[in-house]
Formats: sequence, structure tokens, C-alpha cells
Amino acid sequence: MQSAEWKEYLNLIEERPELFRSNNELNIVMDYELVREFEKNTGRKIGIVYQSRYNLLVVDLVENTNGDRFAYERLIPAVKKGAVIAIPIYEGKFVLSKQYRHAIRQFQYAFPRGFGEKGISLKENLKKEMKEEIGADINRVYHVGAVVADSGIGSNQVDVFACDITKPQLKLHYEQIKEIKMLAEPELVKWISEGKITDGFTLSGYALYKSKEDVLHSDK
Repeated sequence: MQSAEWKEYLNLIEERPELFRSNNELNIVMDYELVREFEKNTGRKIGIVYQSRYNLLVVDLVENTNGDRFAYERLIPAVKKGAVIAIPIYEGKFVLSKQYRHAIRQFQYAFPRGFGEKGISLKENLKKEMKEEIGADINRVYHVGAVVADSGIGSNQVDVFACDITKPQLKLHYEQIKEIKMLAEPELVKWISEGKITDGFTLSGYALYKSKEDVLHSDK
């Protein structure tokens, strides 16, 4: 009899086959008898071992080119697409929020971002996040690319948008956001070099922005 974790896993394979494509470097073991044997010998569960409205914690049984089998954890977004990073710009300055991040138990300066949500588009999610996190509306928006911040464990591809916005307004006590900071680009670069900005999404988003800067300016 198949476990609940394995049944959910099979459903995920059917719904999102791109996450299970064949690869000779690390082959995903799909023989359930081999999976059961591995679980019995190691005490590890294979399949979807946890899920929330935002993420699925998936444990694959994989086999490398030497024939070794081991469990590999992946964090997969519950919604296939829709996660966004905003690079807000107000009167020529970059807008960041100072937000408490539970995972690292400290505050970080970062561009606004949000998980994908069912039933809303990328642009709708972008507008929602901007309004919720920094109290601003979007005047113009430019898609600058997409990033995967940590492909060692996560599969979440996040779309990055540069946004000309209205004046930001701090919403006290919303999602542990303590401050809104507006930085001219030389100061932003200085903060990055000094290690004041360490958020991976913010750093990769800014790198994408710089790579498209000439195109973005020519459209204005």
C-alpha cells in the first residue's frame, strides 16, 4: 500500500512534470519498491512530507552516476508561477523596506517581494505587494527578468520588475516592516559593498536591473 506522501508526490509529478524531467546526473527513482526499501533502511520519508499554502517540502530519492541512492530535499512553491520581486523607484531613488525575517532572526533591508497566489496574475500580485508593503501605487512597470535565488534547495523562479511608483508610505506593524528607506544609486551601491544589504533576491534583482538599465532608460 502506497504512503500518503507518495500519493501526493505522484499527483505533483502529473501536475508539474517539468520538476521531474530526466537527467543522467541525478536520476529520480520512481520504483516504489526501491523507495519503500530505502525508507525502511534509513527511516527517511520520500514524497511530499510537508505542505502549506506557500510551499511544498519534497524529498526525492535520487541515484547518481555511481549508483549511489540518497534523499534530496527540495522546497517547491505551492503555486507554480506568480512570485514577484519589485524594484521600486521614487523620484530617482531606490525604495527598500527594513523587515524582520524570522528565518534568520534579524532585520534585513530588501526590495518588496511576495509568493505567488492562486487566482491572481504576476502584475496583480506585484501591485498588491507594493500597496501592502510600502503603501505605493505603480505608475509604470518594466519586466527585467527572473531569478532562482537558491537552486540548491528551492525551485522557485521569481519574476523581477522595475517600477516607477507614487510616494511610499510606511504601514506600521505590517509584516514586521519597521522602516522604508530611499537610496540614491551611489548610496545603494555603497550599502551593498558595506554588507548592509544581504538579501539574495534584492542583490540578484539589482544585478538584473543593471544589465537592462540602458534599455529601461531608452523606454522612458
